Amino acid sequence: MYPLSNLSVVLLHEEMLDKNGKVVITSLTLNDIGDLSRSCRTYGVNTLFIAHPSAAQQKLARRLEYHWEQGFGATYNVTRKDAFAIVKIVPNLDEAILHIEFKTRELPKLIATSARPGENRVSFGELASIFRNSPSPHLLMLGSGWGMSEKLLARADYVLEPIICTEDFNHLSVRSAGAVMLDRLSAA
Repeated sequence: MYPLSNLSVVLLHEEMLDKNGKVVITSLTLNDIGDLSRSCRTYGVNTLFIAHPSAAQQKLARRLEYHWEQGFGATYNVTRKDAFAIVKIVPNLDEAILHIEFKTRELPKLIATSARPGENRVSFGELASIFRNSPSPHLLMLGSGWGMSEKLLARADYVLEPIICTEDFNHLSVRSAGAVMLDRLSAA
C-alpha cells in the first residue's frame, strides 16, 4: 500500500483570493492539471479532482484529459495517460467530497493549505502520522490565485503548515507546492 493511498487532492478555483484579497474564481491552468496528475500518480494519491464551476473551463479540462487518455497523447506518452487515469473533473469541492463519500462510505477529512503562517497549523510529520494511523479518506485542498478564502479555510479539519524555505520569498506555483507537499508527506 502506498503511504498516500487514502489521500485525494483537489485543485480549487472557486472561493480564491486575488492579489488584493478579493474573493474570485480563478482560471484553469492546463500545466497545473498535467503536472499535478503526474505528481499525484507518482506518490500513490487516490484521485486528483480538478474543481471549476465554469462549464467552459470544465470542457477545456476534459479536452486535455481526452488528449492524454484517448487522443494522440495516449500513444505518444503512455506514462502521461497513466497519470491522467486518476483525474476527475468536478464543478466544486462538494462534488469531490460526494465522490469520495460514495466510493468509501465515509466523509473525507479536509486538509486546507496556505502559504501564509497562522495558528493551529498541522505539520507535515503530524499529518503523515494521521495518515498512517487512520484508514479514513482525506482530501488535500490546493488553492489557485493568491490562496483560499477564509470561508474555505474554515471548512477544513486541518490546515497544513506552509512550505517555507527562505524568509524573504514564499510564492510557489500550486503545481510545485503540491509536489513538495506530497513528497514531504510521503517521506515523514
